[in-house]
Amino acid sequence: MSKELKTLKATQTELEAKVDAMQTETAEKLFVINLEDKSMIKTMMDHLDKSYSWKTQNAAIIVTLYDALKTRRKELTSDKETTEATVSLKGHELNGLYQALLNCEGTGVENARRFITMLTMVGQTVGEAMQELSALNETIKTLHTELAEAEKAVREFGLDVEKVEATLEPVK
Repeated sequence: MSKELKTLKATQTELEAKVDAMQTETAEKLFVINLEDKSMIKTMMDHLDKSYSWKTQNAAIIVTLYDALKTRRKELTSDKETTEATVSLKGHELNGLYQALLNCEGTGVENARRFITMLTMVGQTVGEAMQELSALNETIKTLHTELAEAEKAVREFGLDVEKVEATLEPVK
């Protein structure tokens, strides 16, 4: 194997490892959503339960998000000393919350008022977390592009070697 092909394959292997590590890190990363008040968790739960129209493709994530909020609410309720009001969500839960905040319908002025208050309190922190998630996903996308280019270079190098070998005549 030529030195150039070894270098191309080493680059490919390195990029594969980077992509795997980055995807695993992103999937396991917890994004902290800072809330101004513990009661906001209940408001978010109520919104998901009563004002959000789910579809087949997002039902599971909304249930997972709701359960994560419920668990955190229980933790905060049982710990009377804690004044912080944060919720840690994985990327798919964060995205579910973001979508639930953007895509909802409701009726009544008081429900609209509660929603606007909730959006005001959590909107910025959710937006910042989504920007962080987006940046991670953009890095993964860039690595995938580099990996595809490396794989293409390895294939093309292999084809070039085959063409050269096919044109050589055997020595008699």
